[in-house]
Amino acid sequence: MTQRESTLAGIANRLNQDYWQNYWQDHKNTQELPALFFVTDQQAVPYPEKVISELGHGAGVIFRDYDHPSRTALCEILAKICRKKNIPFLVAGDIFLAEKLGAFGVHLPEKMMMQAGDIRRKHAHWMITAACHDINSVKKAARLPIDAALIAPVFPTYSHAETLTGAQKTLGLRGVQDMVKASRLPLYGLGGISPMNGHELIGSGLVGLAAIRGFRSTQGSIT
Repeated sequence: MTQRESTLAGIANRLNQDYWQNYWQDHKNTQELPALFFVTDQQAVPYPEKVISELGHGAGVIFRDYDHPSRTALCEILAKICRKKNIPFLVAGDIFLAEKLGAFGVHLPEKMMMQAGDIRRKHAHWMITAACHDINSVKKAARLPIDAALIAPVFPTYSHAETLTGAQKTLGLRGVQDMVKASRLPLYGLGGISPMNGHELIGSGLVGLAAIRGFRSTQGSIT
């Protein structure tokens, strides 16, 4: 692993480059996708503005914070920062909020995945991503007008505390590889990924990484 690949962004960039060189011909998606997504969760990362301000070219933001008491206001603040930095900004689980703020697209929880067709007909140029947690959901997403899926949890994560005790299994490298082989959809790894373990995913066929707490470490810029 090179020094450049010792950061979250460096690892994601390596995955992204490998994907476009070795995998995209086999997939339906020909649109270039970010290498790295910051997924917001203000309880886990209290100052998302700081993380976004440090993101470089090739990164994107998925605004989650479903239960935030001032969700619309916070979303508007972060969307403005992303527009200034020319960073793709996706709103999770709320098509109307994405429309209101002129977002780059939407991220769909697994239970909303079947809405992708209606969304695509209305917003042909939006980036649409979805959350997937098993092979069946990834296969389903691949049949829909979805640009990419975030598969989780890859490693034990505080977002799913049961994975820390082993009560719930994680995907691990083998699970990630199985999902990549099972789907013609670009996939991002999410869940417990940091600069300390992300390099284990190099060569897996992922198009990139997504993280929440992983940005607590210095992630560097993607160039």
